[in-house]
Amino acid sequence: MIDVVLPENRLEHAALLMQMHHDRKRVFVDRLGWQLASPQSWLEVDDFDNECAVYLVARSPITGAHTGSVRLLPSTGKHMLVSLFPGLCASAVPIADDCWEISRLVTSPPDVAGTSVIKVHRLLALALLEFAALNSIRRYTLVTETHRVPALLSIGWSVTPLGLPSDYLGQKLQALAIAVEERTIRELRTRLQIHSDVLQFTSADRRAA
Repeated sequence: MIDVVLPENRLEHAALLMQMHHDRKRVFVDRLGWQLASPQSWLEVDDFDNECAVYLVARSPITGAHTGSVRLLPSTGKHMLVSLFPGLCASAVPIADDCWEISRLVTSPPDVAGTSVIKVHRLLALALLEFAALNSIRRYTLVTETHRVPALLSIGWSVTPLGLPSDYLGQKLQALAIAVEERTIRELRTRLQIHSDVLQFTSADRRAA
């Protein structure tokens, strides 16, 4: 249900990743007004789509097309919070082997609408928990708009602010930490009525590194 795209298997998912980057452009640039480094590009790609990035990608069960995705980066390497937004943290940016960053959560417009968007988000949330369990991740960090925090809480995440909200280019942003807890995955599986793994692997290797 959710493909795990690791640095070593990206070629197997080249077409899917192209759709993902195109949908990111449609959402973040065309809809939200972000600026692209190359204004004429039809893809949204940044410096953090690097050799360490892992992607969890939801696909349509009918067409196989991209319906939603999220990017993961180990906090011990280059990532958005430490490189661009360290001032959002009241103390030091969390950096540890068991801490990863979430970014670029997106759903495909207009192919996903209404309750389907919520379903894709919750499937990706469950995939994040499964990925954490497989890779000994105890917490995720992210930078988000403050009005999106209630949506995170509604999923059942244990969310801790890392600092106060701050204005950035007309947006109110906040850095958060999400604790990975066994109860959350149990509760989310019950809510979604999904009792088997949602992550799919193309090889026997389930490690992110």
